[in-house]
Amino acid sequence: MFQPEVMLLLVILAVLGTPAFSANDYHGTTTGTPFCTSMPEGKNLTAVRMYVRNSVIMGIQVEHDGNQDVVNGYAEGTPVVLTLSDDEHVLWVFGTYRTYIQQIVLYTSRPRDQYFGSLKGPNEFSDYPQNADHVLKGFCGFYVRGGLRAIKFVWGSASGTCTE
Repeated sequence: MFQPEVMLLLVILAVLGTPAFSANDYHGTTTGTPFCTSMPEGKNLTAVRMYVRNSVIMGIQVEHDGNQDVVNGYAEGTPVVLTLSDDEHVLWVFGTYRTYIQQIVLYTSRPRDQYFGSLKGPNEFSDYPQNADHVLKGFCGFYVRGGLRAIKFVWGSASGTCTE
């Protein structure tokens, strides 16, 4: 027998039990063309290049061992590059967005930081790995003609893959 009040109670309990935040959440709006980058097994980021135009991140390109990946988004604007030393890794990320991703700051184990874009967006985000032994292995996101709309950071162990 169907009991609407029982179903309503189950729906309310399901909503209340759902976490409001997940480590897999994107920062920004997930519309446009999706992309993902990551390092081959056993490889680490050696450089990150972001293209910035009018305070908007237009595209991202990663590099490992001198091998450049494709540009995800658009190679338009000023390229800003973070080149990592052999034993250096990205451990933490900060950024802002409005309609597009406005700024990303990568903090490394050296310690040092690299700013991409400018602090313009009203929405701030911070991201870091759940496991203290993990480092930045790549990016996922969405882009449209005007720039990056959303970004997610992929973390994994320095000697392994990002799927651990």
